[in-house]
Amino acid sequence: MITCIVLSGADGSGKTTIARLLASHLSEYGLTCIHWLRGTHLLASLLSRLLSHFNSFRGSCNPYYGTCIPGKLRWLWTYIEFWSLIPYVFTRFLLRLFCRYLICDRGLLDFIVWVITTLNYPGFIREVYGRFLLRLASREGPIYLYADLEVLARRADVPRSFIAKELAVYSILAKYVTRCRINTGIQGPREVLKGVLKCLETANH
Repeated sequence: MITCIVLSGADGSGKTTIARLLASHLSEYGLTCIHWLRGTHLLASLLSRLLSHFNSFRGSCNPYYGTCIPGKLRWLWTYIEFWSLIPYVFTRFLLRLFCRYLICDRGLLDFIVWVITTLNYPGFIREVYGRFLLRLASREGPIYLYADLEVLARRADVPRSFIAKELAVYSILAKYVTRCRINTGIQGPREVLKGVLKCLETANH
């Protein structure tokens, strides 16, 4: 079975719940670790907290920090986000050396969607960093967990408008980089787990 499993999807799609169920299931076969990857990392997170105190950066583009990066600074912020991601990628590499199975709650696809959504910047995937990350996301082969907007809006703790934008970007990119797609809005967690395991078995053949 694949030893590094990436679960991707919008806020409220059930990634964390399924990651924990999958970790419990796979722990019978060896040491299993979960690695969480959040949007706006380290340096970018600290800067977002700082910028949220200035009127010119306040807004709902990034609902977690209440900030909006002006269009003329988007190119700079993509660099900040990218380099803030590196420690997380390095940590994931180290965990793969010590864990029999590594379950990743979010991956590079989620990071790309985060940048596009919070910066209102679909052109990111045409930039050097964006194209590079999209190729790596394809190699990760994430399992895409999704649900319709009504379900996600009930589950997530961010505005419906943000979820709608996020879901629209996922719907496009997931067609090109994901291993398989599972609708978590019409199935319970146990049924979703079975779907994830079936997807992994198929990928190994």
